[in-house]
Amino acid sequence: MSELTEQNLTRQQAEQEMACLRKIYASVRLLDPKMLAEEPCYPPWKNVHPCTSCVGREAMAGKCQCSKLETLGSSLYQVTARYVEVDGKPYVMEMILPLDASARSTLNSNELIYRDALTGAYNRRFYEEELKHKYLNAGVAMIDLDDFKLCNDTYGHSAGDAALRLIVSIIHRRIRSTDMLVRYGGDELLLVLPNIPAEHFVQKLRYISKRLSTAHLPEFSKLQLSASIGGVMAADIPISDAVVVADKRMYLAKRCKNTVVTEDVAPNSVCSGNAHRPTVLIVDDSPMNRDILSEILSDDFEVLEASNGAECLEILDARGPELSILLLDIVMPDMDGFDVLSRMAAQGLLEDLPVVMISSEDSAQTVRRAYELGASDYISRPFDARIVHRRVSNVTRLYARQRRLSALVSQQFYDREKNDQMMIGILGQVMEIHNSESIHHISRVQRITSILLERLCQKTDIYGLSGMDRYLITTASSLHDIGKVAIDDRILNAHDLTPEQTAILHTHPILGAQMLENLSQYQDEPLVKFAIQICRWHHERYDGGGYPDGLQGEQIPIEAQVVGLADVYERLVSRPVDGHARTHSEVVQMICTGVCGAFNPLLLDCLQDMEVEIARAMQDTPEET
Repeated sequence: MSELTEQNLTRQQAEQEMACLRKIYASVRLLDPKMLAEEPCYPPWKNVHPCTSCVGREAMAGKCQCSKLETLGSSLYQVTARYVEVDGKPYVMEMILPLDASARSTLNSNELIYRDALTGAYNRRFYEEELKHKYLNAGVAMIDLDDFKLCNDTYGHSAGDAALRLIVSIIHRRIRSTDMLVRYGGDELLLVLPNIPAEHFVQKLRYISKRLSTAHLPEFSKLQLSASIGGVMAADIPISDAVVVADKRMYLAKRCKNTVVTEDVAPNSVCSGNAHRPTVLIVDDSPMNRDILSEILSDDFEVLEASNGAECLEILDARGPELSILLLDIVMPDMDGFDVLSRMAAQGLLEDLPVVMISSEDSAQTVRRAYELGASDYISRPFDARIVHRRVSNVTRLYARQRRLSALVSQQFYDREKNDQMMIGILGQVMEIHNSESIHHISRVQRITSILLERLCQKTDIYGLSGMDRYLITTASSLHDIGKVAIDDRILNAHDLTPEQTAILHTHPILGAQMLENLSQYQDEPLVKFAIQICRWHHERYDGGGYPDGLQGEQIPIEAQVVGLADVYERLVSRPVDGHARTHSEVVQMICTGVCGAFNPLLLDCLQDMEVEIARAMQDTPEET
């Protein structure tokens, strides 16, 4: 079940949630993209046009939750915007809260000083100044995203950032307002749950782990998320001491990944300790029927029981990820089995949890309705023990097999993408060796391209680049100079070129594009389409002064513009002049003043905005020896 789907609401559900929120907020409203673009802001601001810092538009663009402070005279307001989907259509739920003097003080501390800009979680400063030395009776957990570096290397930093935002969003929706989630460092999160019973703490961590492993990023559909979690109950010790223990257990969990460890165990027992019997929840208002089914299944299943529909939903909310199958009676007072099934379907629970309906009613109409609502099987009373056991076991194994197959398919897609990128990298390095250039030029251009694309999409949506588009452009950038393999080595490696040699060198964009165009069997692949445009036009300049076609302005595809800028930046930084290595600031100045030709002003703004991050990305690549 994706996290985006979890944000899906029906119109009725949205109205109910807004009615509850209006008890807290002065204003709550639902805005669609057109309203965000055209409607005046909240009336007290007396604005005719949307704010330049509109959190509603930011939340819509990022499919996330955003907040800001807004003033009107001496009054201070907190404005929060949360992305939701109502009946499958995108909306932003805007909430406005007036703040008194005490709230301002708290907000200034928490929101402006102690919040991580990327995720909205508390930051490391909050931990060091407000949490580290406190003595709390609390559950303390360290959460680390599995294979985060591989995620960044394969899909780009934009995917890594999106994954972190999604994970924080998932956790925030499953903890209390008194709980604290801290971005401890990089992809590590610290979760502190004050005054939580030990058994509830363990259940909460397992539930969070389950939701993380079933979530995905819509723009990176093949990216599989999971986290390793280590937890400890803290009592009469500072939080910093609990963090040390939780961190050790988290590293134990990373041996198997997607695992929760909450007690000290032998390292080699972590994976095997996760094996357990499947758990069945039996829901029936008759104690006798529950006893009969429990007796039939107890040898091979862990059995939980609920006497009515409401109790069933409570157990699903608290322990849903632990369940393997649900046996649900139809005829029950207040809330019958069909009502329970409908609510489960609305919450998306039926994708992960099979439901077998049980009833003495076996009419075709009743059975048909059960299957239409999403039931996996139907068993009629009186019970035949062997049949009940066999059918429950079969359904449980079938769902487990489906989950394993789904994970396997996802891994195969992931492996294919990794292999594709590896082959492109090999081709790029072969080309660079042929050209006697830095063997790290390709990887650096990729990193710079990824950073520039991410910033560009933050500043504007005029190019309509999705997350997958950014990933494909970054990958295709490896092939920008592939045409040089057809150029004589003596020309490529010459220090001073004659006009004739320069003319030959300037044919490499056309040659590279033609090489890729000749791969007729791959012409419909988006990666190849991006690569062709990058190859041919990455030397074009915004004023028309580039080559080979003299394109100008937006005639140049944006992917070629970005890679062209990344290529120039990397070469200027990597090539010393008279033994003097240029600084990153010097290179940015050269590019922005037009020394290397004209570039898109918007991209130059992105370059200046991300100068520090680009410099850091360049330093992360090992230098040649």
